[in-house]
Amino acid sequence: MYEFTFLTPDGGASFIRRLESLGLEVKVASDPIAEEATTVSIPDNIDDDLADQIEGWYEEAAQAAEAELFASGDAEADVSAGVWVQLTDGRSSFAPMPPEMVSRILSVLSAEELGDFVSRIASAVEHPDDTPICRRPAEE
Repeated sequence: MYEFTFLTPDGGASFIRRLESLGLEVKVASDPIAEEATTVSIPDNIDDDLADQIEGWYEEAAQAAEAELFASGDAEADVSAGVWVQLTDGRSSFAPMPPEMVSRILSVLSAEELGDFVSRIASAVEHPDDTPICRRPAEE
């Protein structure tokens, strides 16, 4: 599946309409980590030219929505993004990030993969290990 993430109130409505006009199976879901984010998924068995065209549409839609928010003066109020980091002692910490960075990350990784990535970094920070990487056991 190709996944596209929108961090705007409209959830990428015009982008979704364009995808549906192609007859693609479109799945729309709220992101489980960032409730204000909308994830739009389509099958990945499309040809490369169409995938490139859709990626261009996504960039256009994201830029237009961002421009609209900044023009209205609501950008800071409506667009916030970041990653929640769960610490081993049970506490959580929010790491704020630019929305466009989170959007780009979530265009490549699923929310679950991003969570796993962040958890690994948090664990490495909380439990430093200076063992050379060639001597560490292989991970599954």
